[in-house]
Amino acid sequence: MAMDKSKSQRSEAALQSSDVSDEVVSQVGKAAVEILKLRQSLEENMATAQSDEERESLTSRVEMAAVRAIDEQGLTVEEYNEVLAAARSDQELEERVLLACKAA
Repeated sequence: MAMDKSKSQRSEAALQSSDVSDEVVSQVGKAAVEILKLRQSLEENMATAQSDEERESLTSRVEMAAVRAIDEQGLTVEEYNEVLAAARSDQELEERVLLACKAA
């Protein structure tokens, strides 16, 4: 029982900067840059989309491309989101992720 309790406490606790390797931070940074480019492209294309169907198609293609960008970095969407969520509450991790984005 003690192992189960500590395991659930661990999964509930946010990641800390020391929990995330430089390699993972680099992977998140590269994926984040690609996803930002995809979002910018989506916004531009949505402005010229003629119908709801076209907008839905654009959104779907961008979502699939974002998942692919994350996957190409060797991460799962869950891992990517977990690191970004932790970076919101951990200034050191946030700085590391931002540096990785700039280096990408």
